[in-house]
Amino acid sequence: MSSLTRRTVLPLFGAVVGAFAAWVASRGLIDDTYITLAYARNLAEHGHWGMTPGIQSNAATSPLNVALLALGFLVVGPFAGADGELALGVVTTVLGAVAAACAGVVVRRAGLSAWWAAAGLVVVLANPFLLSALGLEVVLVFTAVTALLAAGVAGRPALYGVAAAGALLARLDTIVFVGVLALLTPVVRRLHVAVLVCCAVALPWFVTSWFWLGSAIPDTFVIKTNQKNFGEGRTYLRGLWTHYWPNTPLAVAVSVAAAAVGLLVLLVLVLSLVRSRDAVRTGLVGLGLGGVGYFAVYSVLGVPPYQWYYVPAMAALSFTAVLGLGLLLRDRARRVLPLVLSVAAVGGLAATVPAAAWPLPWAYPPVFGNFATPAQYRQIGAEVGELVGGQRVTAPGEIGTLAYACDCDIVDQFSDPAVLQPLIEARTADAGPVLGRLLEWNYTHRDPGPAQPTPWVLRWRSAAIAPPEGVRDWTTTAGTWRSTDELVLFRAEDGR
Repeated sequence: MSSLTRRTVLPLFGAVVGAFAAWVASRGLIDDTYITLAYARNLAEHGHWGMTPGIQSNAATSPLNVALLALGFLVVGPFAGADGELALGVVTTVLGAVAAACAGVVVRRAGLSAWWAAAGLVVVLANPFLLSALGLEVVLVFTAVTALLAAGVAGRPALYGVAAAGALLARLDTIVFVGVLALLTPVVRRLHVAVLVCCAVALPWFVTSWFWLGSAIPDTFVIKTNQKNFGEGRTYLRGLWTHYWPNTPLAVAVSVAAAAVGLLVLLVLVLSLVRSRDAVRTGLVGLGLGGVGYFAVYSVLGVPPYQWYYVPAMAALSFTAVLGLGLLLRDRARRVLPLVLSVAAVGGLAATVPAAAWPLPWAYPPVFGNFATPAQYRQIGAEVGELVGGQRVTAPGEIGTLAYACDCDIVDQFSDPAVLQPLIEARTADAGPVLGRLLEWNYTHRDPGPAQPTPWVLRWRSAAIAPPEGVRDWTTTAGTWRSTDELVLFRAEDGR
């Protein structure tokens, strides 16, 4: 395969894989994905930064993901209207192509066939945890980290700075990958260039957010770190085994197996540095160490085991597994490649077609923990919007899909800064002297305004304090996680 053909075919392959992944997940997106889609739709249609049309908020973890999805809304709008699933499909397709192109840079510099990059892409994008969080920034983070690796091994500090800015705007915690890869690739020789470019690209948003939205960082930092766990000690460190394995063992097995191979390959790569320190080898070591470091940081933070928190580490180690294996077996690559492709194909099939996922596109993903299916939430949200009109309604605990389908002011700590304010004050008071001072500085310009009256309330019938009969109720199920329940809409004064 010629160099020109590889540079053309590989991005096309990545686009096809991305488009297929987006289609598979299109009708079964999780609740947090719809938080992002709601932000993106409001930005595209009204130039408004918030989950609901009437309230400005800053609980979108990934500003770059919101911006890209808003662009997706603008692209598909003339043809399909405000179709969030289609906008997501367009963005995921493009990101798949970009990730494949960046992977192609790495394998060309390693002297490997483009098929190694293709196999790595399949292994990563077929990860059940990634697919189950599609629409969040999981694909964007993988693409940004792959761009970091490509720019790093190519020794392009300016491009590295742009990729680093993209990674930080995708998720601030990607600083782990940005730092490690910068130090273990040729970029380190002109690190100042990379740093200056990164600051020039990324700082304008953070400064704007600080003054405009009242916080340089997303409010989800306070929301998520305050939660700690899902109860019974189910933290990030233990979550794969205590929270996910009992319910979705196939998804955990497939995802962990690829990452475990990555750990073994990483160890061999580290040992091989004694003999060879070429840019690709040290870059893959940096990628793998970044994945390990990311997992370690989240374990120390003690956050809840949300499935998308595992994706950056899993993706980095899985990609290290495939490309690192190709590098270690470079002289035997032609004989090993068919086996790698076969394993990637079987792993992809096992990941994307678990029993719970039929028929395609799936009704809910293989790793799923919401209180209602996406279709149920979409129906309920649309009907709630008709019932409450322009009045506010209190969310029942999960808000994303309801807010997206309702297109009304449904409020909780994710959508209303006034509701979140007591939590920010408590988190700042409980933080140590350094973090507490940083949080105070971060929220210097925050003005949440007074809490507004909320005439309507949504609450689960199984809540500890049972709601009254209500104006309307809906029966829900939640796939593999919960039994049947009822969501009740009632007037706030009726619940006194």
